[in-house]
Amino acid sequence: MGSQDIMLSSLRNPQQHGKKMTSNEDIRDIFSILHDGTITSWTGDKNLLTLTVHCEYLAQQVDSLFDTFYVELFNINKIDFAPWTNPIDRQSIIKTDFADIFKAELEILSEDIKDNAVVIACKQDDRNFDYSGGTLAICCQAIRVLDQNKSELTIDEFRNIAENYWTKWSKK
Repeated sequence: MGSQDIMLSSLRNPQQHGKKMTSNEDIRDIFSILHDGTITSWTGDKNLLTLTVHCEYLAQQVDSLFDTFYVELFNINKIDFAPWTNPIDRQSIIKTDFADIFKAELEILSEDIKDNAVVIACKQDDRNFDYSGGTLAICCQAIRVLDQNKSELTIDEFRNIAENYWTKWSKK
C-alpha cells in the first residue's frame, strides 16, 4: 500500500458507511465526479441497477491497480436515453430498456438537474450505432458508489478522491 493509499484510507469514516446518497444534487455530483468515465456494463433492474464505470484516472487514486467504480442506483422511477442521431435530422427514438440504453458504452460528459431528474450528456464512439451519444435521464431514490473492491465510498470520500487527483494534475 502506497502513501496515497494510506492517505485515502484515512479519509474514510466508518460511521458514514452504509448511507446511500439520496438528493438529486448528490446523484448529479457522483456523475460529475465521474466525468470522462465510461459506463461499460450494467446489471440489475429498477429496484437496484449497478453500472460499471471505467474511470482509470480516478480509480487509481484509490488503488494503483484499479480502473473501475460501481454505481448503484436504487428504486428507479425513470431512466431513459435520448440518442443524438446520425444524421442529425433523423428521428430519435427514446430508449427505456436497460439493454438498449447501455448497448453502447457511454462516456460521461456533463450533468444537470431538469424536471426532478439527473440528466447526463454522454457520447459514444462506436460507429456501429446510428448515434454519437445522447442524454441519459435518471430519477431514482438513492445512489451508492463502490470502488473496484466493492468498498463503499461516501460522497465526501469520493469528492476528496477527485479533488486530490485534480490538485496533483494542476501541479504537473
